Amino acid sequence: MVDNNTNRELYSLYWEGADFNASVTEEGFIVKREDTIKFLEEKLDILGLSNKEAEEFIIYWLPKLQEIEYNYIRFTSKEEINEYMPLEFSKEPDTLIRVHMQFKNLDEPIEVREQNLQKQQRNGFTVVEWGGTEII
Repeated sequence: MVDNNTNRELYSLYWEGADFNASVTEEGFIVKREDTIKFLEEKLDILGLSNKEAEEFIIYWLPKLQEIEYNYIRFTSKEEINEYMPLEFSKEPDTLIRVHMQFKNLDEPIEVREQNLQKQQRNGFTVVEWGGTEII
């Protein structure tokens, strides 16, 4: 990315927006505090993040996820993300990776069906976006 005002190359950009109605569903994962890093490393690899991208994701979200003993975590599907947070590009990427984690801190574990994540491959010009929402 290049900032058109300064011609400076940018590695990433930060944005915030109004979120859609994130909620606990019957599908997701229940993750114990001490398993959080391993869980995220495994799932973010499946979702297509590089080691550096996964490290940045974990550094950002880990403090929020380790506030309590358990977390409900669900990764929003690309279709859901595209519906609620559409993107436009001046040059369409060959690969678009959008990782959006919904989570809720829990005092006790709950029963959910394990979410099935599809392996994301990177080919050619790749755009990566990651973020998350705490379910209130």
